[in-house]
Amino acid sequence: MAHKKAHKVVKDLLYYDRVELITLNLFWIGFIVYTVSWTLSKSTQVNFIVCQLFQIAGMLTFIPAGLRLIQFRFSNEYQKILFILLIFWASLTVIRGLELNKDALKNIVFDPWFGAFLYFAPLIMLFPLRLIYIKKIFDVIVILGVFYVIYDIMFLSDLMEPDGENVLSREIVEYFSKTLSVTVAFILLTYTYHSRPKLFYALCILLLTIFFALVRARRGLLFMTVGPFFFLYLLYLYNVKKKTIVIVASAIVGVVSAGIVAYLANQDAFSYFELIEERGTEDTRSNVEENFFYDMEGLDYVIGRGMNGMYYSPTVSVGSYRGTLETDYLNMILKGGAISLILLLLIIVPAAFLGIFSSRNTLSKAAGIWIFFWILNTYPSTVQVFTLNYLIVWVSVAICYSRTFRMIPEHVLQLYFLPSKMEGKTTLMEKEPQ
Repeated sequence: MAHKKAHKVVKDLLYYDRVELITLNLFWIGFIVYTVSWTLSKSTQVNFIVCQLFQIAGMLTFIPAGLRLIQFRFSNEYQKILFILLIFWASLTVIRGLELNKDALKNIVFDPWFGAFLYFAPLIMLFPLRLIYIKKIFDVIVILGVFYVIYDIMFLSDLMEPDGENVLSREIVEYFSKTLSVTVAFILLTYTYHSRPKLFYALCILLLTIFFALVRARRGLLFMTVGPFFFLYLLYLYNVKKKTIVIVASAIVGVVSAGIVAYLANQDAFSYFELIEERGTEDTRSNVEENFFYDMEGLDYVIGRGMNGMYYSPTVSVGSYRGTLETDYLNMILKGGAISLILLLLIIVPAAFLGIFSSRNTLSKAAGIWIFFWILNTYPSTVQVFTLNYLIVWVSVAICYSRTFRMIPEHVLQLYFLPSKMEGKTTLMEKEPQ
């Protein structure tokens, strides 16, 4: 009986038909086209209209494909009720922010960071939870990383601009990195399912992102890119058998690395990095946050001001209104109020705990870590945006709520994602999930 149950579990995880696979490919192709076109347009050195035409092509591909893939299945009633409430409130937030003018409507559909799509990103949680879907996400991460390198080469002079006040240079570092490259950290966190060349590729992309974050002194981006190494270390320490050797080796590497960094800093070896030293303790947020709290009123904190909600912030420029805050949890309150933030946390926090503390495989633990780290990033960075980073959060929520997925034995996932590594050791049916 147990053996038959194991067969059914594995069959459900592996099953997909040809039409479903084509639809899934179309969704990710459309998403990639939409994403890379918008990212390129932020350089301001290309034809903006051409980029928008490609975005339209992307939307016409990923929207119908995504709607076709949605299945209203939930792991439990708690997840179902909160998801429905979250989508309902997100819809109201979008409707309250609708403005019937050309520029506003263009921003709604063409801006993945602050448009309407980010409010419906949780719908990806309803895609069928099968291994092929996770494998496709790994492929998309790699493809976006390739575009990141290409864009870095194309706009290297802007990225390396020595003037710390160059707004374009600062912005494209943020847009390129957060939209295209930071998700390679998910490949590193799921290291047991990838070949060494792929892991090396992901590591190089992440180190390149860290380099440009240092050059442009983007502290929030640095936290996003350096932080995953800490969680990767903890995950590796949990999985490895000879923990004492790893801890001792880590301590030695840490001491040596700290000594090298201290020496280079004293020698002023990298003039490009002087900016990060200057901005290390600079407070660029307090005045903006004070303006936010001063302008918001009682009901605004509860229901927000809608998708296009703004607040008066003369700190930026006299007489100006701002529609965003870099402190992202405050940005969520600005748009959808405390209701939006609370609903979000109520559904993703339990998922993170289930993935980290109640799972048998690295994928579920990495998913839980990804959710938890995303929550941490809502203070220093803007992360609730329609990017692969945020989509992975909701895929991770689906993984963590699924007890079936959390209980998949590690060897089954390794055999699926990296069969060459497990060749001759076992088959999917030799060991039964408990």
